[in-house]
Amino acid sequence: MKQTLSLKNIYEADLFSRSRVSQLLQYINNDADEVVLDFDGINFISRSFADELCNVIDDNKDRKFVFTRQASEVQTMLSRVQEGRKQERKRGIMHPQMHSFNNMESLSSFLLSM
Repeated sequence: MKQTLSLKNIYEADLFSRSRVSQLLQYINNDADEVVLDFDGINFISRSFADELCNVIDDNKDRKFVFTRQASEVQTMLSRVQEGRKQERKRGIMHPQMHSFNNMESLSSFLLSM
């Protein structure tokens, strides 16, 4: 079954945050094997929204997702996020040094020494 969702009927014109994508899942019919996301009227999506949308698509391999009527800004963001996800993510391991202070004076001395 094919399902079309008009995003402007669910959201405002600008889409920010990952949590907005989880709201979208409430509107997807469990029987839908193809979901068409109609971006008409959506002016902007944040990188976090686009990345989370990609996560949802990756988690739903049994469904086909199709994007339609995207503004150029929306299409650009989706493309950049999809391309970025193809690259290996490199994150350095940080080992922060821990400090302990018995009073405000020792904390203040430490901060002033930096």
